[in-house]
Amino acid sequence: MPGTTLAFALTLSALSGPSDSNVYFGKTDGAQKPAEIVATTVFEKITEYQEIKKRGLKKEDPEYWVLLNKANEKFYAAVKKVAEEKKYDVVTEKGSVKFDGKDPPDITQNVIDALEK
Repeated sequence: MPGTTLAFALTLSALSGPSDSNVYFGKTDGAQKPAEIVATTVFEKITEYQEIKKRGLKKEDPEYWVLLNKANEKFYAAVKKVAEEKKYDVVTEKGSVKFDGKDPPDITQNVIDALEK
């Protein structure tokens, strides 16, 4: 999808990298209560990301980076809030990390809900 990775230049460049770079909260080593999210779905709900897309801003545009930074801050704050409230010790990109037979819950909607609070 064109533009889908736009806001992920800083947060999700890891989709093709090592598995730990798909970790948004906590650490995978020794994780007892993991959860997963679809970060692109969360970013689609963040006002600053929507503004980047609406205005067609590119990496060359200074305002792109200002909006991206704000979007990243909101993203990570919402992930952290949900993880701490629900006592998850790690939150990863859906399907990017295997957890020894565990099927982590998808908390994408919880994170989206946390954005609105």
